[in-house]
Amino acid sequence: MTPPLDVAIVIAVQDAGRAKTRLGTHLDPGQRHSLVQAMLDDLLTAVREVHTGQIVVVSPVRGYDAVAEGHQAEVLRDPGTGYQPAVLLALDHIANREATLILPGDLPQARSEDIRTLLDALRRSPVVLAPSIDGGTCALGIRPPGAMVPAFGLDSAARHREAARAAGLALQEVRLPSMDRDVDTIEDLAEVWEQVGEATAAILEHLQVVLPRPNR
Repeated sequence: MTPPLDVAIVIAVQDAGRAKTRLGTHLDPGQRHSLVQAMLDDLLTAVREVHTGQIVVVSPVRGYDAVAEGHQAEVLRDPGTGYQPAVLLALDHIANREATLILPGDLPQARSEDIRTLLDALRRSPVVLAPSIDGGTCALGIRPPGAMVPAFGLDSAARHREAARAAGLALQEVRLPSMDRDVDTIEDLAEVWEQVGEATAAILEHLQVVLPRPNR
């Protein structure tokens, strides 16, 4: 029987008081923080259903520590200089693992079966990419963690394809229904509303957020 792959899952969460500004016309900084907490809670719930190994939540603020620790995730503090530096810090921290799966914290609609699909794909391919509909990256798997340098930011999916090609690594691209967008705007929330987990649904109801009609 093939032993399980030693994967560390990295989840980077930025300070909601400074990030998620495109939600600012609908939610104040405190409300955005509560929403990000809930989204992280739902993501970690889905991850833990299929992954018993190391999870590292990297964030510049302490406000997400309790949620992370509630799911037996390790907390790593970053200096708050951006998503890319936070991911690089986490990758250095877990460099001794066989592989890593990098996820943003704002995937409240993520399903455990799709995370399992990513983990299974990582066993077969050294690079696994789940692109978002706007050209970004909703999930990036790298085996081993130092095999290539991730390039998060604008049009990151294309840059990750190029980084894998430059490193001579086979890349498997996976299109997953619950991993095709992260939540940056009120319109994103509307699109995933019917699929979000319990924590996000509860906080949206508590905050009485009025969502626009999804574009379908």
